[in-house]
Amino acid sequence: MTSRRGFLRKALGACWVGGSIMDQALFRAAHARAQSNNALPELFDIEKVADGVYSALARPQTLLNSNAVIFENTEDLMIVDAHSKPSAVISLVRQLRDKVTKKPVRYVVSSHFHWDHSHGLPAYRRFAPRADIISTETTRKLIGEQTVPRLKASFDQLQQTIEDYKKKAAEARTQHDKSAFQQMLRETQDYLHEMRSYTPELPNLTLDRDLIIHDKAHDLHLAFRGPAHTAGDVVVFCPQKKTVATGDLLHGFFPFIGDGFPLDWPRTLLHVAEFEFANIAGGHGGVFRSKDRLHQMANYIEELSEAVARGKRSGKTLAQLEAEVTPEKLKTISDGRYGETSAAAILQYRMLPPPKPSSAQVIADSVKTNIGQIYAQLDKTV
Repeated sequence: MTSRRGFLRKALGACWVGGSIMDQALFRAAHARAQSNNALPELFDIEKVADGVYSALARPQTLLNSNAVIFENTEDLMIVDAHSKPSAVISLVRQLRDKVTKKPVRYVVSSHFHWDHSHGLPAYRRFAPRADIISTETTRKLIGEQTVPRLKASFDQLQQTIEDYKKKAAEARTQHDKSAFQQMLRETQDYLHEMRSYTPELPNLTLDRDLIIHDKAHDLHLAFRGPAHTAGDVVVFCPQKKTVATGDLLHGFFPFIGDGFPLDWPRTLLHVAEFEFANIAGGHGGVFRSKDRLHQMANYIEELSEAVARGKRSGKTLAQLEAEVTPEKLKTISDGRYGETSAAAILQYRMLPPPKPSSAQVIADSVKTNIGQIYAQLDKTV
């Protein structure tokens, strides 16, 4: 019978060598998380974006993973974003070795500091110790300052969530609902177990505005164009493949603005639009084949921010704005595809507890959430 150590050595091949001389405690936790009956679960669907460019679309999980974008260089790989846990990195690397290429990882780009994009960084450091982890200087600072306190704060919430899932599984009226809550319970418990001993990994290479990597296969232009989803979002643009990897600056879901800059975000998107790309590989949802999505998202954030700003200046409370600013009153929702495509992506790529909501409910809930986030972040500056 193949041992767990032997199995991962076989699964990751040469990638394991770098980590074998280091402390393997984190990997052991990740192994237990990633294995089931001696098999690594496939957590991603690999989609070819262009020649030598792939998007790893995260399949639904209770605690979501980010997508990753893979740029295949002449002799190695650049991977953009590192998911919510080290075990997801192990799963992705196995899928890439089986289905795409056995080239080693040379660069890992952290598009921003959020947990679902950066918690896997220690795994890359352990099995690819010579790889450069790259971010903006701001993102490096935020990973160092925010990761541990936010993770610790989430543990109490997750314990309560576990109890809620146990109760809902016991009270479920159908086997489908019972199985769904049991899966969510199991995945939450596994995540909590894996992350108990977690230590963040800081990027070792940072940029202020631009960094261009010239490879024989193509150029990779890392760019910061202003505050948006966070204070330090970086995109990766490949001019030869007309593709941009955007993290959560631009993706398929409704935006999360809890750490964002709602007045700056649309302008930052328009600066990114100056790059000549046709393909958008974002941090969540699917791949887009035109710049339409960029303009839709910019217009939505701008329209909603203006509505909240007007209401706040006139003295309206958050509750009043949540009641008044409804999807049907937003031109970007009622007259365009932004709302429906965002809701469809959430329903496809997010694991939502039963009962399954309608598209209209997802849109209404998302708009309400964004109103609250903008209300709190409206006056935020870098």
